[in-house]
Amino acid sequence: MPKRGRKKPRKIKFYQKNLKIPESQNKLLRQFCKIHKTTENKVFRKALREFLQRNVHLIDHPYHEVSANQLTLFDFFGEENVSTGT
Repeated sequence: MPKRGRKKPRKIKFYQKNLKIPESQNKLLRQFCKIHKTTENKVFRKALREFLQRNVHLIDHPYHEVSANQLTLFDFFGEENVSTGT
């Protein structure tokens, strides 16, 4: 009997972003990382994650407008003459 293998995990896409900071902030960042035994990347990712979670309500979700010619499939002919029963 063949063994059942685990499903291959889905690949996670990563995007590279460049960030420029002044020398003074770089020194502070390195000191912070050294004290807290973490890396600069982890500090940036955590700060960005917290910022986005706090401000998710400010992001506009795109609402697609439906043109006048669409969705006529669901329109009934003579709707204006149909009584509601009251």
